[in-house]
Amino acid sequence: MASASSPSPEGPERPASRSPAAWWYRVTGPDGPVPGEKSTLSYYTLLVAVLFLLTIGLIMVFSVQSVILAPQEESAFTLFSRYLLYAAGGLVAMFITSRLPQRWIQLMTFPVLGLGVALQASIFLFPSVRTCGGGNCNWVAVPVLGTVQPSEFIKLGLCLFVGYIAARHTERLNGFKNVVLWVLVPVGLAVGAVLLGHDLGTVIILAMLVAGALWMAGLRWPWFAALGSLGLIVFSGMSMFQPNRRARIMAWLHPEIADPFDAGYQPKHGRWALGTGGWWGVGPGSSRQKWGYLTQADSDYIFAVLGEEFGLAGSLVVIILFAVVGWCCARIIRRSQSLYVAAVTGGIMTWVVGQALVNMSVVVGLLPVLGVPLPLVSHGGSSLVSVLLACGVLLSFARNESGAAEALRSRPSAVSRTLAVISPRRRNRA
Repeated sequence: MASASSPSPEGPERPASRSPAAWWYRVTGPDGPVPGEKSTLSYYTLLVAVLFLLTIGLIMVFSVQSVILAPQEESAFTLFSRYLLYAAGGLVAMFITSRLPQRWIQLMTFPVLGLGVALQASIFLFPSVRTCGGGNCNWVAVPVLGTVQPSEFIKLGLCLFVGYIAARHTERLNGFKNVVLWVLVPVGLAVGAVLLGHDLGTVIILAMLVAGALWMAGLRWPWFAALGSLGLIVFSGMSMFQPNRRARIMAWLHPEIADPFDAGYQPKHGRWALGTGGWWGVGPGSSRQKWGYLTQADSDYIFAVLGEEFGLAGSLVVIILFAVVGWCCARIIRRSQSLYVAAVTGGIMTWVVGQALVNMSVVVGLLPVLGVPLPLVSHGGSSLVSVLLACGVLLSFARNESGAAEALRSRPSAVSRTLAVISPRRRNRA
């Protein structure tokens, strides 16, 4: 493999940096940084995109919660302030994680995955702490924190686990026995624990992110064909034997005959919200559908409220921001020659961007209702903290790209620049 700093002597000569051939070379050429690239572009672009999505999410959550609590004569600021604490804690966790070296992130693998699985198991071992809603029993009541969804932390744990296997035990990705014993059994136990709570939407996201991580780790394609076929059989079976899931699928296939007060209720009102928004929306806070018509307005269907209030323009901004996150992940993978970074980043990219695509596809009617939130935008403390932690991992990888660490260290902080300007003026006045 060519080194990170120069192309292989036997390889083709790199074309001019701004030509179409240069772009094609970056897509099809060997991994590693290309001369002339900005080393900190992945870091700053990802950071800005995540902060913009978080800001949009906080605005939309407050907009919806102010209406939800109105009939109860409660202050929206009380509930929203608790959610702000989750956001602040997630940002602190993201900042700390972004400063960790790769070996420390590897050490996070089993604590994060173990904690998620242990909390998920407590749902069945201690029924008194279990909380259910909409046929899903995957929440656990934790003192002070309220309800926590352990499956959100299992997502990050599985991304780190596949990366750990790929980096430390590559031989376990070869051979039927090794793959089954060291990869499929641990992953199956974690996913099965979530499936026992009847959360099929989260199981689909877990399967997607594991597939993305294993693809980047180098697992051979017959495994994907076999496991994909098995997954379709399981999904079809669970959809056929669960009345509520069967009703959702039938409402998606035949919306014209779906019960408008049952399975067809939310999909219909979600599309009405998007249609009402038009090009520029009805204005911030002016959504009509959030006034009790969309029962999941602050979680699964928050994209519909966003489209109603900010129109097609606001919806496209959110879509573009998620596309930017995906582009940053792809750039991190391409510029790194570490199998661990490629596997973990591939899993997180499939998780965050893939879940966003699933959520938005449900709202616009391209998929049946699956019950997955929009990352960084939908209400949910567990989801928000886990996604921000994952973004911290990505930022850590971006900070350690070739030349990025040196560039970031040589660039003074905003506080240092401000003090450098103020101090001479204070001395001159003295």
